[in-house]
Amino acid sequence: MSAVRNITVPWVPLDEFDWSFARSGPIPWNLTVWSLLAVFTALPIWTTVELTVWVLYTFERWRGVYFWSVLCTTWGVTLHAVGFILKFCVPEANWIFATVLAEIGWVGMVTGFSIVLWSRLHLVLPSGTRTLRLVLAMIFVDAVLFHTPTIVFQFLVSNAPTHAHFLRHMEVTERVQVTAFSAQEILISALYVWGTLQLLRQSLSAKAKSTMAFLIAVQVLVVLADVLVITLDFLEFFTLKAVLHSFVYATKLQVEFVVLNEFKHIAQGGITGAGEPDGFMAFGNGNEKGNGSGGLDLDLPKSIGSAERSNSGTTMFTSAGGSSSSSGAARSDVSEAPNGYDEGPDALEAQYLGRYGGVV
Repeated sequence: MSAVRNITVPWVPLDEFDWSFARSGPIPWNLTVWSLLAVFTALPIWTTVELTVWVLYTFERWRGVYFWSVLCTTWGVTLHAVGFILKFCVPEANWIFATVLAEIGWVGMVTGFSIVLWSRLHLVLPSGTRTLRLVLAMIFVDAVLFHTPTIVFQFLVSNAPTHAHFLRHMEVTERVQVTAFSAQEILISALYVWGTLQLLRQSLSAKAKSTMAFLIAVQVLVVLADVLVITLDFLEFFTLKAVLHSFVYATKLQVEFVVLNEFKHIAQGGITGAGEPDGFMAFGNGNEKGNGSGGLDLDLPKSIGSAERSNSGTTMFTSAGGSSSSSGAARSDVSEAPNGYDEGPDALEAQYLGRYGGVV
């Protein structure tokens, strides 16, 4: 049996605890602080395990931008959380290793989630449109502009000899980047709500209105989470914000599946009560006949029910010329597109949700 050792650790009362960048190295002991760190680190890690299993089961074919961006964001959440917990709570941990882990996770978590949101825009905006290209360009430009200086200053303030000299630069950079990335996600989410509204503009049913209200409420909750993170940063609660950040993005990923499931009901014709109105279009991956724009490869399981599909993707739209689907109960046949793919909301459901759509 190993000998019991008595150790002395520095203790700081909660009202005197320094949450800011000014504190460096492992945090002193306070039961409340360490409990908060434990909770908001354990929850994102568990969410990563849950979402990884969920995604690997949901997508029958593991490929495509949406699939990989979801996985990248999911594991970025855990790397970010583990990196900071090593830096804050494990004195023996190498600070360079802990910082590398945290920053890799941060990039995958933040920019990865923006790619997830951009991929989702293909459900409500035609592939190859200028809006989609501009949004993607914005994501990459913001990644270079805000990730690069933040990572550099994070390493400089994590190193004891250079900590004090670059502290002020890190504080300013941190506030700018967290505001910029939050604004980026709000813009992409707003475009999604606008695009969904355009799809439902011909429907006056109560269900359509309640669905839009739900989608808007979800986006408002996401915005409020971003406001919380920004507020903690500006109030210099960096330590709390660092661990809470992973939890916020883990929650956003959970919400992502809620939003997609709601859109599934829209695409299945449950909004209008009689199938899609004339001109209703659930936009696919840019493989429509005659479209040379080379849209996003979101991929599709090889078979949905008894219908066989090609490996190259699917086209999901109802012709603007007026051929609308019959109601879900009455429709037993799925029309064939000229390129051999099945049209209609079933393809939309399968492309994004795989088996998930069939079990909820």
